[in-house]
Amino acid sequence: MASIENRSRFEVTVRNRDDLTQIFAHNAKKRAEAYCKSLSGQGLKPKLARLDDYYVVRDRSRSRKDQMLRANSKVEAESIRARLESEQQQGLFIDYSEGFKISFADLMIRYLREEAPRQKSFEVVGYKINAMLEDAGCPRQELARIVAEHPNPHPKVKAMRIRAPTGVQVRESSEASKFIRKGFASIVPDDFRDYIDERCQVVAPATVDREIDIFSAVCRIAIDSWRIHAAKSPMDGVRRPRYYNERDRRLKGDEEARLLRAAHVEDRARSIEARLDGLVESKGEGTHSKYGRIRARRLFMDEAEATHEHVPLLETFVHFQLMTGARRSETLSLTWDNVDLDAQTAFLPETKNGRSRKLALRSDLVALLRGLPQDDECVFPISVDGLRKAWGRICMHAGLVGEDSLHIHDLRHEAISSVAEAGRNTPGGFSLIDLQHFSGHRDVRMLMRYAHLCTQALAKRLDVAFGSNKESVTHRGRLRLKAGASVTLKDVLDEQSAVAQSVEDDSEMLVPAVFAGNVVRLDFQRRAV
Repeated sequence: MASIENRSRFEVTVRNRDDLTQIFAHNAKKRAEAYCKSLSGQGLKPKLARLDDYYVVRDRSRSRKDQMLRANSKVEAESIRARLESEQQQGLFIDYSEGFKISFADLMIRYLREEAPRQKSFEVVGYKINAMLEDAGCPRQELARIVAEHPNPHPKVKAMRIRAPTGVQVRESSEASKFIRKGFASIVPDDFRDYIDERCQVVAPATVDREIDIFSAVCRIAIDSWRIHAAKSPMDGVRRPRYYNERDRRLKGDEEARLLRAAHVEDRARSIEARLDGLVESKGEGTHSKYGRIRARRLFMDEAEATHEHVPLLETFVHFQLMTGARRSETLSLTWDNVDLDAQTAFLPETKNGRSRKLALRSDLVALLRGLPQDDECVFPISVDGLRKAWGRICMHAGLVGEDSLHIHDLRHEAISSVAEAGRNTPGGFSLIDLQHFSGHRDVRMLMRYAHLCTQALAKRLDVAFGSNKESVTHRGRLRLKAGASVTLKDVLDEQSAVAQSVEDDSEMLVPAVFAGNVVRLDFQRRAV
């Protein structure tokens, strides 16, 4: 039988004298009474009351493990006791005490060590969890060691070179992160709400929402997999920040041409730099010192500019993004082994949603890919950081900064939009299913933002589906030929002459008037046959 122990604190108050209010622990009733007595001696009228803020539910049994649960009100305590008794009658036993003993920070560390290495985004998740732990006063975890000790990390994580911590704090500290030191079962939605409100003051709501995703994953794994029970999941009732960060940036005017020219300039600089490095390494002498290398680079710069081989790497990258709509990670991870230039396809073994797919390569894109050197495993041998820096220089040179700034992912949006618009000039057009195959979205609902671009092609398909086979149409009571009808104006005149001649030859035959004035009535179906 479970019992309820009231551990609520005592409060002494005096009317209209808030400065005299004092709160005493649950086991300090004598001290509270003595304080009341001292106030009464001063001619005041104190009031001693017990708060309704802390209860302990004890479950003791010879056949089960003892457990002690906490509640914030008497109503909650009665509910916990009723649930325990109901479980006992059904022969069930759920140990809720562990959820109060283990902190949420401990669960986050366990999640980082056991579950996060199985994900491609382990490094990013690790940085976020370490930042939260540091804000709460907990020690950071060594990511490289976690990967080395994990029995089955993700292949990309296993091959990843985890960057060593620099000690420089990039993320702004959050005082609200300290709630993770509380017991797992003691956390309430208000703790997350305070965290969300504070973080939204310094970072974008989308960033906060991704951090809440980590909290949600930890809660779900703790309850479902690790069997750390709580009366109710701490995430129940948490309201995520609302935001709309969907970009609708399209290339307009001569922006595409400017972007490609800037990419060509960047490729030229990269090609000259590669040639210069080769000359310095092969011909340079005394380049062991810093100043020696500087002198050698100045000496061979003219020769590098004259003899360099132009490699249109970034220019082809821009064309690739605009023609395939691939994600940045998919393009950078594409290898020559998975490219079939003759079949005009590129195979992606793993995409963002975990499924493989093939890219259709247009013939002009195949010609550009044939012009790239194939001495590296990857089609575009450039790192994420290198691409980010190069993209910044390209946009700066093309004037796509400030309000006209262009992201790499905007090229994917431009590619999908262009394909949807091209369906207007294609027989049958492109449906959302076609766009889904092109873009690689797992859920077709993600493509609803492009539905309006397919409307014109849909209208043309409806005309074909519901079109009439008749060659004439009635307009304001008169029969008119459709465009492309098999009956010509010459047929109309010949028919008119034949009918008129027959009427003159046999005037006694009753022939209905088939023409009157400038109106000619013909049996178009008979003439067509």
